[in-house]
Order: sequence, then C-alpha cells, then structure tokens
Amino acid sequence: MIHLLMEAKKGRLRHEDEKTSENDTGFATVEESALGKSIGKMELTHDLITAQALVFFLAGFDTASTLLSFLTYELALNPDIQTKLQAEVDEAAKAGVSYEEILKMKYLDQVVSEALRKYPGGFILVRQCVKDYKIEAERDNEKDIIVEKDCLVTIPVSGIHRDPNYFPDPERFDPDRFSDENKEKIVSGSYMPFGSGPRNCIGSRFALLEAKVLIVSLMSRFDIVPVKRTTVPITLAKSVNLTVKDGFWLGFKNRNR
Repeated sequence: MIHLLMEAKKGRLRHEDEKTSENDTGFATVEESALGKSIGKMELTHDLITAQALVFFLAGFDTASTLLSFLTYELALNPDIQTKLQAEVDEAAKAGVSYEEILKMKYLDQVVSEALRKYPGGFILVRQCVKDYKIEAERDNEKDIIVEKDCLVTIPVSGIHRDPNYFPDPERFDPDRFSDENKEKIVSGSYMPFGSGPRNCIGSRFALLEAKVLIVSLMSRFDIVPVKRTTVPITLAKSVNLTVKDGFWLGFKNRNR
C-alpha cells in the first residue's frame, strides 16, 4: 500500500479501465466509485501517506477480527455448514491452496458474505447530504420529507441486513442466500457490509482475502466446536464497535482425516 501511495505521489499511478470477471474477490466486495477516478490531482505529503497507512492497518485489524470472531462462532453452532465448507477446502487442497484457488471457492464466499450480512463491521453509516433531496409521500396521510443540504443521515446497516422484507428469517445463518441462483434476487442497496458509493470501504478486498485465508487454514486442520463457556445465544455489548458480552469462547478439535 505504501508503494502505491508513493507512486501516486510521483504521479505514476493509473486506474485500470477494466476489472477481470474471472476470479472475482467476492460478492461482498465493493466496486470503486467512478467519482474517485475523476477527482483532480491532489498533493500527497509524507504526513498524509503515513496517516493513511496507519488508518489502513488499525481499521483493517479491528474489523477483520470482528468478522472472524462472529464467523467462527456461527460455524461452531452450525456443524452442517462447517462440514460443507470443509469439503470445499479439502477439494481445493488437492490442487494446492493458492490465491487463485481461494478466489474460486464459492461456498467459502457465501459463508463470509452471510457473516457480513448478520454482523456487519460498519453496522451504522453516517453520510452528509450534498444537496436538498425530497422523499415523496407514498400514502394519502403522509407528507413529503425534505432532507436538507449538509444534513447528516444515519444509515442503520445492521437493521437493513436483518429486515425480513429483504432477508427472510434474518436471524438464521444461511449462506445459501448468496448462492449463484439467489444472490441475483438481493435488492440493490439492502446489502452493504462495506458501505456503498464514493465513501465505501477502501479495504474490502484486503479484508475478504484476509478472512478467507484464515478460515481455509482453520477448516483444513480443525473442527470448531462450542465449549462450556460458549454463550448461546450471544448478547451484543454496548460499544463503538460490534462485539459481545463476555467475549467469544470456542474449542478447536483436530480433524480426523
């Protein structure tokens, strides 16, 4: 990342016109906004580069650990899903697990996408309105609403992700929501674990790859199981980030293969 920032400082960085569809990084990955490609040249100082690298590291660590904590918890409570995921991991291992092989693992991507639906790291987003916007009334007893310029708008991502109108039986952990035949049915704007638009998460590809690599490593060696201290169901804690009371307690059992 520092190399890319230094190249940008020197004016050598260029946007790629096209993204290859083969070996996509995952369903939850956000696409770069076209606005980011049209902004004029900005001065990148060493202080700005240092600050961006630090934020990238800190934000990437906390959100990735949160995702993996909830994901392993759900795998422990859903052994059928875990077994199916292990079968895919074992099949991929025959060819030698590589970057390309991990990106081809469809069920792994479904499991990670479902974990991000149920437990999005950015569970609340705040955006600033850039111009007056009218929300027209839909019923006779309602009035139009004007969202004024510079007004801060809070987007309850976690609430939208658990809305049964968009995701039936939302409390159930179901990776099949993101299968090839079902993910096309997901309503645009109802799934945004990394935000959307020009202010989306810059590290979505990195976060997804990091999570997938670790899950593949764990699934190839262990069964993740509940232990005596595992809390079912979990209770979310009051915090600035998404976490649970009393922490996560899980067991790792060597696989018999």
